[in-house]
Amino acid sequence: MNTQIIKYALALAGIATLTACSTGDSLTRVDKNKDGGVSFKEFDASMKDDIFKKFDANGDGKVSLKEWQKLSPQHPDSQFYKTDSNGDHYITRAEADAAFDKDGSLKKLFKQIDTDGNGSLSVAEIKAFKALVKKAPGKTELDKINNTTKSS
Repeated sequence: MNTQIIKYALALAGIATLTACSTGDSLTRVDKNKDGGVSFKEFDASMKDDIFKKFDANGDGKVSLKEWQKLSPQHPDSQFYKTDSNGDHYITRAEADAAFDKDGSLKKLFKQIDTDGNGSLSVAEIKAFKALVKKAPGKTELDKINNTTKSS
């Protein structure tokens, strides 16, 4: 996946994940070890899960070219095939995760939200980031996320 597609996927699922983290009650969905914060490992797993589920419309555990095109029509099919590393015409969760790991965008996003640099996202940090996204220029959430994360 190229960086633009990664950012598009982040925009699609990122707000949902961040919204889930922005209240004490909902934070527990992502805070698996129940320590009151969200580590990178927890953030990474939750984002990857949310993003993959968004693309895998039929829930069969793989993303077909048709599902890709429906959710990401502005991106070339060649990007789908680059992510489909084994050439079976489907993107598996492992292939999607590998693309995110190679790109490093989730790590960059986490560092941008973790303003105190302690390696854990608090409700306050997540709310602050959501406020930045809300104020960012752009007509759509995709535009706003992209404009918020350009410098990261």
